[in-house]
Amino acid sequence: MKYCNKCGKEIENEAVVCPFCGCQVAEMQVEESSTMGILSIVFGALGGWLGLVLGIIGLTKYKIAKNRKNCKIGIGLFCAWVVGYIIIIVSMVSAAASMY
Repeated sequence: MKYCNKCGKEIENEAVVCPFCGCQVAEMQVEESSTMGILSIVFGALGGWLGLVLGIIGLTKYKIAKNRKNCKIGIGLFCAWVVGYIIIIVSMVSAAASMY
């Protein structure tokens, strides 16, 4: 058991708000779904723009480090695809230019 900081009455250890005076006695924990971060990884791995978009939205929305990390991974995978596409295009253009 613990005591309320405001009214001093004994309250449960798990209590976030004192049932007697309504004062907040502990930080409220917000549950976050990791769906957007996971989808960012999936679409980023597939090379889709949706991976980038979901990653950016997730970075602005999420507070938990694990979920933010998933969004960063999704953005990184998308960027890797973009770099790969650029390398392929440059290779094709230089190959075509060397033919003439």
